[in-house]
Amino acid sequence: MKFKIISVCILLVVISLSCKKDEMYIAGNPELMFLSNVLLDDQPYCLYVYNDSNLVNEESSKFDFTLNHYNDKNQLVSSDYYWNNVILNTDIKMVETTLSQGEFITSANGTKGRTVRYEYNSTDLLTKATYTGPNGGSEYSAFSYDSNSRIDRQTIYWNDTETGYIDYSYDEKGNLIKEILYNLSATGLAEPSTTIRYAFDNKQNPYKLFRNLMIPGINTNRNNITKETYIMHRKADQGTEKIQITENSYEYNVNGYPVSKNGNIEYVYE
Repeated sequence: MKFKIISVCILLVVISLSCKKDEMYIAGNPELMFLSNVLLDDQPYCLYVYNDSNLVNEESSKFDFTLNHYNDKNQLVSSDYYWNNVILNTDIKMVETTLSQGEFITSANGTKGRTVRYEYNSTDLLTKATYTGPNGGSEYSAFSYDSNSRIDRQTIYWNDTETGYIDYSYDEKGNLIKEILYNLSATGLAEPSTTIRYAFDNKQNPYKLFRNLMIPGINTNRNNITKETYIMHRKADQGTEKIQITENSYEYNVNGYPVSKNGNIEYVYE
């Protein structure tokens, strides 16, 4: 089962924490910076809007749009997803045209996709995320935690049947260093499908403020990903594993936040 749309995982997790500008502090950085937009090849690519509690309320691009809803405890209770139908097109030229000329997607001009709803336990830890969409079916994830209250397993269900799970591992700073997706066979055997390993810099991750919104990964990491090793596992009779390695380089501002990535991505802060 595939859980990512474009490059962003839509299975979201909330850690109960208020992200007020005058209260938040990231270790080693005396000045908190809020990411407002991202430029790709000097063109607007992603825009972020915050609510009165300084939580990300809207995330928009020319391909998709996310609207987040919070309760009075600043917990994310649901997210609505919309997309531009061009992302389903196999014509790369059309996609490039949309990226360079198209308007940003909103709830008004986008096609409604999924809604994700979240449930918490008495200690405010996320326990369940339920996904609904136009194709029907019952899909949800359940979450378990390690001794540091970090998600160590996400178990995936379809029509109340467990179909697989994702195991998460962290370094001493809380950065996600490995995630392994397992699929369950018809006999109930857990078979590894993909493994992703990460390496990091020691600078400030601008997406850390979004940790109320995402599963373990870029939005919960303290630092920025410098290397990603993606491994697609195969059975013995299917050939060797497929490995893909992506490396990232950054330029930083005086506060230790990245201002550019790989020479063509620019980060803009409020």
